[in-house]
Amino acid sequence: MRGLVSKLLEDRQSLAALALLIALYLIFRAAGGGMAAVSGRSMEPSLHSGDLVFIVRSDSIREGDIIVFRSGGGYVIHRVIEVYEKDGMKCYITQGDNNPFPDPGSSRCADPARRHYGIPEDLVVGVVITVFGIPIKVPYLGSLALLLRG
Repeated sequence: MRGLVSKLLEDRQSLAALALLIALYLIFRAAGGGMAAVSGRSMEPSLHSGDLVFIVRSDSIREGDIIVFRSGGGYVIHRVIEVYEKDGMKCYITQGDNNPFPDPGSSRCADPARRHYGIPEDLVVGVVITVFGIPIKVPYLGSLALLLRG
């Protein structure tokens, strides 16, 4: 009987955690955000492959923020190391915490005064939510999304 009771409690905890995750997803989705699965090692030690992060749209992206942006046919999650304007458009130079060099940017953000080009603001999907600079994440849960994507 004790085994059955403890199993039911474990199941309730799992269901409560799942319900909380779904509720958070719906809230962030309604706010124009969502969730993203981390793939790769470029953001270690802050983020690991398989982490699930929460993102929201923001008009005030600053240096140090972690953003999600479109690149090629996929998405990249990297930290903003510099913000500048080019012809009235905001541009963000990004770099993975574990990468030695900034990301290649877009020629739309070409600026002869800079060694690296930035990512145009219209390619930014959102900002990873952080608390005191630490990303809010659910370890390993993003692995499921990565497996389903193939």
